[in-house]
Amino acid sequence: MRRLAMLLVVCLVIALAASGVAMAGGPPPGAGAGKAPLYWSEAYDCSWGALDTCGPTYGFAVMNTNGSGDLIVEVSVKKACPGTTYDIWVNQYPCNCPLSSPTAPGALTTNGQGNGNAHVNIPSLDCCCWDNTIVWVSVVGGGQVLRSTAAILD
Repeated sequence: MRRLAMLLVVCLVIALAASGVAMAGGPPPGAGAGKAPLYWSEAYDCSWGALDTCGPTYGFAVMNTNGSGDLIVEVSVKKACPGTTYDIWVNQYPCNCPLSSPTAPGALTTNGQGNGNAHVNIPSLDCCCWDNTIVWVSVVGGGQVLRSTAAILD
């Protein structure tokens, strides 16, 4: 049991380092856009996104802001449950996490191979209290909870 716990800690540290998240100070300063892989992860943290990042990836999410301050999210799911409809939850920290309902219910339906894409536009990303906003997504359906790691958008 102790080995398993140690392995999970090592996987988390490696995954956070690979995603560009520094352990001491949280996510690194953003450049207005971020791309993050999707992991099958029930566990999350509002400021980090997916916590279980040792397994395979199931696609990715691209999060970006436009000149009007809108948040644009592109989700690309790969090798998930075939023929399944997924809700998309766009989490923004510190202001909108955890969410009480999906941002885009039923926004993505996978094909026979479990692949699918969705586009979500959230008006006016102007969050309440930071210069930067931490954003990550959850893609939920078919008994799966696919979550991205966090990106900072400024």
